[in-house]
Amino acid sequence: MRLAEILAAMALLTLLSQPAVAEPRWLACKFNDATGKEQNFAMVFDDLRGTAALFDGYSLIDGAGTTINFQSLRTRFPPFNLTYNRNDGALAVSPTVGGLGGILTGECRRSAPPPGAPTLPQ
Repeated sequence: MRLAEILAAMALLTLLSQPAVAEPRWLACKFNDATGKEQNFAMVFDDLRGTAALFDGYSLIDGAGTTINFQSLRTRFPPFNLTYNRNDGALAVSPTVGGLGGILTGECRRSAPPPGAPTLPQ
């Protein structure tokens, strides 16, 4: 009798279950540049596709060499490299142009898409 109940429960769960779907997630990020001025930007990443992009107010700029795992997101843009720690929201920005070098720190938090952001595929 108990086996029949377990099988019935498993059958019900199988019928009702949906495949896992990863959705693109938006981040609101900020860091202080080399002069101490606070810089803000919006970034979107998608675990399923392994992509990351910055929103410049008009369009998305795709990152290159993006790696996303359970702990971090790393991606490159022409003027800088980004590393985002998913555990605590820490952000590291490494400038690659202008001979500035070094690592600038900041943070990112989940947010709603910014105004004017394009709709992303689900």
